[in-house]
Amino acid sequence: MSIESFHDNARRLLNNMLEETPKADREQLISAYAEALTQLYAAETHRLLTEVIEDARTRLDARLSPDPIRQTIASVQTTVQDFWQALWRD
Repeated sequence: MSIESFHDNARRLLNNMLEETPKADREQLISAYAEALTQLYAAETHRLLTEVIEDARTRLDARLSPDPIRQTIASVQTTVQDFWQALWRD
């Protein structure tokens, strides 16, 4: 997930809301789009977490590998640092 992707999707939802405002009950519209934004957020965060877990699994597999070169590479790139950076990247 990138911030730009989430931003673009949220912007599209809000733009639809503004265009539909004269046609619909305001409270129902707000409730519907709040639900849509919540679902968008849940889907994007789930995708990000899955990506991070897959990367951590790959690095852990490299650390446990009998190949010393893979172990050296894995020890340089610590899983915790990569996990933290992946969560807060732009």
